[in-house]
Amino acid sequence: MKKSKYALITGAILLVSVVALSLPASATTSVWLHEGEPLSKHVELPLTGGEVIEGGGSAMVCQSSATMTTEGGSSAQITAYEINKASCVGVAGELAGCEVTSATPVGLPWGVGVNSVDLTAEGVAVDYSFNEACAIGEIETDFPELTLTPEEPSAIQLFRFSQEGSAKVDGKEATVGYTGSLQLPEEEFGTYGIG
Repeated sequence: MKKSKYALITGAILLVSVVALSLPASATTSVWLHEGEPLSKHVELPLTGGEVIEGGGSAMVCQSSATMTTEGGSSAQITAYEINKASCVGVAGELAGCEVTSATPVGLPWGVGVNSVDLTAEGVAVDYSFNEACAIGEIETDFPELTLTPEEPSAIQLFRFSQEGSAKVDGKEATVGYTGSLQLPEEEFGTYGIG
């Protein structure tokens, strides 16, 4: 009886192993493409767009820009990220009417992994400070992973992002939403892709 029990367990393990080997991988690594071919040179991609930070009934909109660099393959880095402080507008809640006095990206460069249909930026964090008249003095955002999704992975024009993450609002733990987009220059529309 014991022998048949072990044979049954061994058979089940073998069956699971065979099935696992025959299934396609669900998360495959992809590579950068340039005009449909694998990219194999250093490229700096200038990106412009905007972002919305919101949480607890408060919201702020800002214009932003970034530089993404890659040597091809399945990785990249966001080497620069800048928020145009003068463009920021507090539109709701305690941020309504607030002015941004500083917006500092933390931990640059941010590593970026290439997936089959999107990119994953790691360690994205920006600290915002506000004028004295604002009910909030500082927001420190922290997004361990931020998904950047192109509308067409093989011919990228822009990346959209929409993520919930942790933050500190005046030193207290909070949850914030981070939404926006970053666009390539028009002359580069569709030139680069992932796949």
